[in-house]
Amino acid sequence: MEENMIIRPHGATDQHVPYAAGRFTKRDAFAVNQIGAASPFGGLLCSVGSDYSVELLPDGSGCSRFGGRELTHSSRLSKAWYIRDKVSGEYWTCFFSPTGKRSNEYEVVYEPGQASVFSLKNKIASTLTIATVPGLPCEVWRISLENRSATPRVLEFTTYIEPRAAATMEAVFRRSDNVLLMRRPLGAPEIIPDEALADDLVLFHSCTLSAARYCIEKSDFTGDRRSLATPAYIEDCEKTSEDGCVRDLVAALTVEVELPVEGEAEFGFTFGVAPNPESALRITQALSKPDAVRDAIEVSRKCWQELSNTVQVQSSDRVFDALVNTWLPYEVYASWIRQRNAPANLDPAQVADILRCLHPITGAAAHIVRPALLSFAAGLSLLGSYSPDDKSIVSIPPTELLWLVISAGRYVAETGDSSILAESIALKDGPAMPLQEHCERVLRMALNAKSTDSNFGDDRLLAETIRMWSLIRQDFAEHAKMLETLQRRNLTREDRLEKRMLPRRLKYLQSITPVMADKAVLDDLSDHLGSGSNTIGDVSALNSLYSVLVEWTLGLSVTSEGLVLDPRLPDSWIECEMYRQFRGDKYKILLKRNTVEPGCRSSIVVDGEPMLGNMLPFFGDGEQHIVEVTVG
Repeated sequence: MEENMIIRPHGATDQHVPYAAGRFTKRDAFAVNQIGAASPFGGLLCSVGSDYSVELLPDGSGCSRFGGRELTHSSRLSKAWYIRDKVSGEYWTCFFSPTGKRSNEYEVVYEPGQASVFSLKNKIASTLTIATVPGLPCEVWRISLENRSATPRVLEFTTYIEPRAAATMEAVFRRSDNVLLMRRPLGAPEIIPDEALADDLVLFHSCTLSAARYCIEKSDFTGDRRSLATPAYIEDCEKTSEDGCVRDLVAALTVEVELPVEGEAEFGFTFGVAPNPESALRITQALSKPDAVRDAIEVSRKCWQELSNTVQVQSSDRVFDALVNTWLPYEVYASWIRQRNAPANLDPAQVADILRCLHPITGAAAHIVRPALLSFAAGLSLLGSYSPDDKSIVSIPPTELLWLVISAGRYVAETGDSSILAESIALKDGPAMPLQEHCERVLRMALNAKSTDSNFGDDRLLAETIRMWSLIRQDFAEHAKMLETLQRRNLTREDRLEKRMLPRRLKYLQSITPVMADKAVLDDLSDHLGSGSNTIGDVSALNSLYSVLVEWTLGLSVTSEGLVLDPRLPDSWIECEMYRQFRGDKYKILLKRNTVEPGCRSSIVVDGEPMLGNMLPFFGDGEQHIVEVTVG
C-alpha cells in the first residue's frame, strides 16, 4: 500500500480560485477528491515539443488549446465522458460534471502532462486517463472499465467535445479509420471570428474501437431545452448523425462494451488538431490501438521524468522532495505555456519568463535550451529591450534581463558547449554581436543600475550571476569582488518578506511545507526575488524558488569548472540524500549534519578520498561516484 502525505492548505492563501486539499503519492503524483477547487499541481497538461495543452479541473471542466488559440470553450463545459447501462438505462459520467451525480469513490490524480480520474458508480469502476503526447498536437484518453457486480453488463461509453469553431463546420466520419474529421467548408468566407478555428486547420476525434454511432450537432446531442446533464443523445440509443455541414458543431463518439462478471475492458480515444486531413489521419492511425494509447501515455511520463531528473533529493520533508524532484520543473514549464497561450497581450515585465521556463531542465534538455536561448536573445534585441525608452516595444528592467546571462552561463556549465557564446545575434539598431557580448552588455547595464539602487536582494542575485560569468570570462572577476564588498554592508533583512506580499503561488507553497517557513530559506528567497516581488509572476516565482532550494539551500550549483557543493540545510534536517547528473557523470551525495562538533567546518569525501574545497571533481567516465558530506 502506498504511503501518502495529506496536504491541506492552512491560513489565507490569497487565491482567486481555492486550491483543493490533496496528497502526494510515492511517485510524487498529486491526488485530490475535492470537487469545486483547483489542483495546486498539474492542472495544465502540456507536452514538450508541441504547443498543445489541456486545462483540467478535478470536476472535469477545462479546455484544450493549441498555439495560443482555444480549441474548446473555456467559458463553459466543453468535454464530457458518459457511461450508460443498456439494460437499466441509467447513465453517469466519469467526472463529477456534467451530471453532478456523486460516486461511491472518486479521486483525480495529477502527474506531469497527464491526469487520471477514478470513480466507482453502479458497481462499475472506471479510470479515465487524459494525457498530452510529446511532439504531437493532440491529447489521448485511456479508458479502463471493470465490472464489480454479480451480473454481466452491457455498457455504452460516449465522448462529448464542443469545439470553439467557426459558425459553419463540415464534419465527416471515416468509418474505416474510426475518425471524425472537422474543418471549415471549402469556399467558406476567409473572415471568421477571432475565437474560431483559424485557417484550414482540421480537428480530429478518433477511437480504438468501432463506433456504434456518432453525433455532430449540439442540438441533436442535448435535445430540446435540455443540457449536458440530461442529454437526449445518451438516453436514446438509436440516435445518430449523418455527415455534413453544421452550425453548432460537437464531436461525440459512442462505443459498446460487454463486461462479464469481474470482467474488464480497455480502449482509447484521441482528440487534436492538424494542418490537413492527411496529417490528422497519420496521427490517428498511429494511435488506433489501445497499446499505442497506453504507450503514448507512458512516453509522456518518461519524458517528464527524464527532463526533471538532473537533480533528485530524498529528505525528511516529502513535500520538499516532490517540489524539487517533480513539480517545480514541471509547473515552471506549464506556467510558461499558460502565459504564452494566453489570449491577452504579453506583459512586458514577464517577457523574460520565456527563457526562465527552461532553467530547471537545462541539464537534461540541452537540445531544447540551445535554440530557445538564441531565439530569446534575438527577440529581446530586435524588440529594443536592452535600452528601455519611449521607442522600445518592450521594456524590461536590467535585473530581469539577468536571466539571459544566467541561462547562457548555466547552459555552458551544464554542457561544456561554449560555442554558443560565439553565435551571432542581430541588434535592432546596429551590427550583429555574439551572444557573449549581449550577455556582458546586460551585466554592465545591471552594474550601472546598482549605482542608483542599493537593494540588497538584487545585489546578491547580480553577484551570483557575475561570479558564475567570471568563471567563463576572467575579466569579470573584479566586478564579482566589488559586489561581494557591497554584500558585506550592514543592511538588515529582518521582515523583508513580511513587508512585501509574497507571490500568490509561493504563498500557497509556504502553507504546505515546513522548509518554506525556515528563516534562512525565506531570506534567500527574498534576496533572489529582489525588489520587484510584488508584481512577479508564476514563472518568475517558481524559478526563483527552484534556484533557492537547489543552489542555495542544498548548495548544489553548476559552474563551467564543475559542480560546487556548499549546503546550508534547514535547522530541522539531520541528513538527506541527493542524486546529480552532470555531463554524463552521476553523483550520489550523502549529506549529514555534524551534531557532535558544533561550529566545525564542512568536509567532503569523494569515493573515499577527502577533498580540499567544495568543487567536486569531474571524471568524464559516465559512472556513479559517491560523495559523503559532513555539514558544519
